Amino acid sequence: MMETKQLIRSYCRQFKMGGLATGLDQMLIEAETNNIGYLEYTVNLFKTEASHREYNDVQKRLKSARLPHFHDLKTYDYSFENGLSKARLNQLRELDWLDQIYNIVLMGPSGIGKTFLAAGLCADAVQKGYKAYFRTMEEIINMLKMKDYTATV
Repeated sequence: MMETKQLIRSYCRQFKMGGLATGLDQMLIEAETNNIGYLEYTVNLFKTEASHREYNDVQKRLKSARLPHFHDLKTYDYSFENGLSKARLNQLRELDWLDQIYNIVLMGPSGIGKTFLAAGLCADAVQKGYKAYFRTMEEIINMLKMKDYTATV
């Protein structure tokens, strides 16, 4: 049995199926305990690998988005009055504006949560499968200035 598990893990490495290799022991125990048939076991193998790949894909997109440390809109303080109602924020979090190819501009004085909201919406987009990149207005302006500078040189 141990040799067979090692062989399976070897194939998992060869075929780059890290989720399957990691979850193998747990799936075997579950199959033996619940008397799972071959078809259901095979489906569970594929589900485990698919979940693993989806998780890794989201993590890669989150990393490339370069979000600030605090960006989880689940922690948003609705008691802080900044003109954005809970209903409006929930509507923005549905991301329909992305599918309709609209931009959102957050304006207001310093300290009202614009960066937090933008980062949270960016994180929501990444979680739902979009590629998104978080940049502050200062970073965007610097990038545009650098582009102009390199274009004239």
